[in-house]
Parts: sequence; C-alpha cells; structure tokens
Amino acid sequence: MSVPLNLASFSKLKSLLVLKLEVNAVKISTESEEDVIFFPSLESLTLDGTTLKEDPMPALQKLPRLQDLVLKECEWSGAKMSIGEQGFGRLRKLELITVRLDELEIEEKSMPSLLKLNLEIERGATKLLIPDRLQAFVQGTY
Repeated sequence: MSVPLNLASFSKLKSLLVLKLEVNAVKISTESEEDVIFFPSLESLTLDGTTLKEDPMPALQKLPRLQDLVLKECEWSGAKMSIGEQGFGRLRKLELITVRLDELEIEEKSMPSLLKLNLEIERGATKLLIPDRLQAFVQGTY
C-alpha cells in the first residue's frame, strides 16, 4: 500500500529553488494556507511519473516564484485542469506531458510571463480553453 506524498511536509525547505520528484502519488492541495505556501523560493518544479490525486493547478499557481513547471508522464483521473486569473505570475514554461487530459482551462490574466506552453497528450482530444495571447506559445500534440 502506498501513501500519497503531501508536499506540505517539505515546508521547512525555505531556500529550495529546484525540485524534481519521481514518486508514485502526490497530494497537492489547498486545504489550508500552510499547504499552499510550502515552497516560497521554488523556481522550478518537475513531477515525473506521478499519479495526481486532484487538480494540482490551484495550489501550484500560488507558488510566488515558480518559473518552470513540468508534469511529465503524470496520471490524472480528473477531466479538467484549471489555471485561475491570478495564477502563475512568474511562470515562463509550462509542460504537460501526459496520457490523458480532457480539458485545460487557462483564464485570461493568468501566466503573464509565459514563453513556452508544451502539451503532449497521448490519448483522446484535449479541449483547450486558453486566451488568444497564449495561442502562439502552444507546442506539442493534443
């Protein structure tokens, strides 16, 4: 039996800049304010081969210094991922490389610094609800 890794347990790593996790399951939640600000200095996050228990975007988009986010070969059983209006203020690169994602919604004012949006979805069509200004940055197959 495996227990999902809760990223809030890393809260004492205040100076961590880059994190790459290759774990079976991870819980990234917004249940409390402490859960959201678990890495105040994190600039780059990669999750590789991970089963996501819920949409990670609401929590991850609140990381104040995050510039690069890669979700590689992650399993997500939910139908939709959403990035809100105030999300990812400093994000330059977003890569979603996954087996299945039914819908990705990105609000108009989110990700003002984005330079690269790479989507590689293996199965099924992904419905993209993204602002026109981000269309030029989309790469990959979805």
